[in-house]
Amino acid sequence: MTGIVSRSRQEGRQEGRQEGRLEGRLEGEAQMLARMLEKRFGPLTEEQLERIRSADEDTLWAWSDRVFQANSIDEVLDSQS
Repeated sequence: MTGIVSRSRQEGRQEGRQEGRLEGRLEGEAQMLARMLEKRFGPLTEEQLERIRSADEDTLWAWSDRVFQANSIDEVLDSQS
């Protein structure tokens, strides 16, 4: 019984670390995208920053791919493109 509890705790800690790493990576990707957008187009609105912060990894990558071809921040963040 003690082995099962110990193993469960260990697995829980490992899952927590993995989730923490993913969260940290997403935060870093969001910060980098926001920085690239600001350098290219100027200050972002709070709404734009929130969209970037709450985006999943695939969306952040898609937006990052658009930064250099887009003519505006809205064109980058447009989900229809």
